[in-house]
Amino acid sequence: MNLEHELRAALRRKSPAPGLAERVLARAHEVPERRPVRRAPWAVAASLLLAVTLAGWGAHRRAEGERAREQVLLAMRIAGSKVAYAQQQVRGISK
Repeated sequence: MNLEHELRAALRRKSPAPGLAERVLARAHEVPERRPVRRAPWAVAASLLLAVTLAGWGAHRRAEGERAREQVLLAMRIAGSKVAYAQQQVRGISK
């Protein structure tokens, strides 16, 4: 047999087994069994460690952002004062 013939045979349309629809519907209406969730102590510890690390990293990033914001505001104040000085000099020249 060649590959093409095997694929055609495998993908050929077939009738479902008798009672398939009823079995599928019966399974769909079953309530799944609930098992208590048990986590390994190492998994809980790893989760807590990850949460603390991410929280610390987030706080560090926020502090960096605040510092950068303050530096930008300072740069804008300095630039504004330089522009105001330049305008005064131009006005003095044009009088």
